[in-house]
Amino acid sequence: MGISLIRTKVEAGNVAIHWIGQGGFVLKGHVGPTIYIDPYLSDSCNADGNCARLVEIPIKPKDVQLELLCLTHDHTDHTDPLTVPHILQQNPNAKVICPPASTRHLIKLGAKPHQITTVTPGEQVQCDGVTVHVVAAEHSEDSVGFVFAFDSGIQDEEGPHVYITGDTEYNDGLSSSVQDLEPDVLLVPINGRLGNMNAESAAKLTSEILPIEVIPMHFGMFESNTEDPAVFVRHLGETLTNGQTVKPIIMRHNSTHIFSGGDDAHGRKAHKLQRAERARKARASHEHHRGGHGPTSIR
Repeated sequence: MGISLIRTKVEAGNVAIHWIGQGGFVLKGHVGPTIYIDPYLSDSCNADGNCARLVEIPIKPKDVQLELLCLTHDHTDHTDPLTVPHILQQNPNAKVICPPASTRHLIKLGAKPHQITTVTPGEQVQCDGVTVHVVAAEHSEDSVGFVFAFDSGIQDEEGPHVYITGDTEYNDGLSSSVQDLEPDVLLVPINGRLGNMNAESAAKLTSEILPIEVIPMHFGMFESNTEDPAVFVRHLGETLTNGQTVKPIIMRHNSTHIFSGGDDAHGRKAHKLQRAERARKARASHEHHRGGHGPTSIR
């Protein structure tokens, strides 16, 4: 029997978010699948002895239980050759959602083609309890991000939306690509190295999206590729203006955060109004400066 990293009951309308390190998370809504994203559960990156883990592996791949595995791109700390095959062997009925390069790698590693759904930006995959929207990222040749739209478990009530950018540089097309999906939680890299935005750019993206909560990621795993999350929090405070509110959540490795976005003054209704006003100003600015053209596309 495998081990569950999310041990708390997830109430209706909430989503549990467990950080397994780097860009890896486990998500669980009130209903629907247990979702792993980019699990790095080995020491694969340390093959040359220069990139050792700074934190313990939170769970052995053979102990992972899941229904859905989502991979953002084919780099070792995201499509890990010492993690993913073991997970799929132990979860033969699990579905994998990933871009083409990861699909090719997984097939070489012995994954069964029928388990894999290969995706590109603009597509969506419907699963029981969650819809996975695939969005663009600017990192490797076919990197993607995901917006998970969870069912609330409550009739006629929308569930939480969680946006993980995956590894990506800043681009103003990122915010425009998820504008209609209205993310409640943003998971964003801050390390500023190897094709990722830095803390200042991550704060800028956060101010453009205006989620209820933001969780910085991609720090603390490798000594040569990290950042102090306090730097991100400082930049976020300097970037938000005119009463805008976003709550930064600084997670510890191998810990769980429960997002509960109520309809109080700091909940979804207030943030929808903030986002609508932000989008209106952005459209007006782009029309003024670019002669009516919309936001820049992801390259």
